[in-house]
Amino acid sequence: MAALLREVFVEPQLLFVGADRVGDRMAVLPVLYHLLWRHELTAELVSGPLGGRTVVSLEARGRS
Repeated sequence: MAALLREVFVEPQLLFVGADRVGDRMAVLPVLYHLLWRHELTAELVSGPLGGRTVVSLEARGRS
């Protein structure tokens, strides 16, 4: 699932949109949050707190 999330978020998109593309949101979100915690994914938090409408993308150093 982590590999799929990395693929999906190569293009920046809303957190819930990307999570839903991978599978069941309730199963995907813990993995997504873990990747954010590990800085493999990055979130735009300047405009507000983390939520379903937060833009998430693959961390620049994680891109190949």
